[in-house]
Amino acid sequence: MTRVLLLSPFAPNASHNHAAADTIVQLVPRLAQKTELFVYAPGGADDAAEPYTMLRPSWAPQPGVRDRLGVRPAWLRQAWPRVANEEVDALVRRLKPDVVHAEYLQGAEALEHRSNSVLGLHDITENVMAQSFRASSGLARPYRLAELVRTRTFERAAIRRAGAVLTLSDADHAVASALNPNTLLARPGVEIGPVAWAPPADADRPRLVFAGAMWRRANVLVAQYLADEVMPQVWRDFPTAQLRIVGADPTEEVTQLGAADSRVVVTGSVPDLRDEMLQAHAVVVPSIVGGGVLMKVVHAMALGCPVITSPGPADSVRGDPSMLFTGATGEELAAAIGTALRTPEEAASRGARARAHIRDTFRWEDTVESYLAAYAIAGAR
Repeated sequence: MTRVLLLSPFAPNASHNHAAADTIVQLVPRLAQKTELFVYAPGGADDAAEPYTMLRPSWAPQPGVRDRLGVRPAWLRQAWPRVANEEVDALVRRLKPDVVHAEYLQGAEALEHRSNSVLGLHDITENVMAQSFRASSGLARPYRLAELVRTRTFERAAIRRAGAVLTLSDADHAVASALNPNTLLARPGVEIGPVAWAPPADADRPRLVFAGAMWRRANVLVAQYLADEVMPQVWRDFPTAQLRIVGADPTEEVTQLGAADSRVVVTGSVPDLRDEMLQAHAVVVPSIVGGGVLMKVVHAMALGCPVITSPGPADSVRGDPSMLFTGATGEELAAAIGTALRTPEEAASRGARARAHIRDTFRWEDTVESYLAAYAIAGAR
């Protein structure tokens, strides 16, 4: 059985209010059934029943002003201090793993000089930083540019060095495979539950939901875009429509959106995002800064909800107009929302096709097989 040392900034046995709850938390126990797995990650619960061995670092992330200086991206040092690389070196000497696997780009620094390495990318961070730079203004703009340059240098070098690379979407696969021929596609699996969306009864007050970790800058930008640019156009035809911004730890910028218009409701954390999606007339989840597969899109599709999104996220899930409503601009998104609200039968039909598509395309057994194939490539180097 392959011995794997997996590095992650997010513990697989901890609670997360972002996409890690859908990815690494679900992935690691499945990998542990197929490998001898050791996980090096901060935080997490003490649970002897885990099917893998947790190796907890001596450090905890402590972001500081100094993290914004130097040749490495600020986001890297905030999540992965230098001492982490020293501890990984010691673990490799002690455990002698067949493969050292960094899940997320944050751990890529510890893979330097290791040919038996696997790098799991959840997005192409250079692309995210480029879009973040384009969306910035004022004093933030020079900093965003510096982060873009530092990220580009770091990420491209990490991809080239890795023994094998795993990506979650076709677009990211195309970018990474141009730098490293040992790049594999590993779509995140999704469990299709027994409950599927049905049109809500209250058609006189349409309910639109945008969901995500509302402390993340990417989600803040989308929430502002929807409230300021898209919804005013929707309200011309549907004046009572409600936009619900759902997700943990909303920033002050987000809460102010609700204060400015009572038709924008900022819920904060909720027990289950899926309940909000199931009660919506449509789930509106476009992207401004991109970033691999948007799990909020995948989950809404898996529930059979009518989904309005932008072309990038649609492409990342191989979605098409038979299952999604898409728009590239505020006007197009507003028009797509209007179509979904005016034609509930068509909305339900697209949602049902989306649910079937996710069931057939995002399967955990396929995900695990891709990871095992990457381990075989890296372990043979």
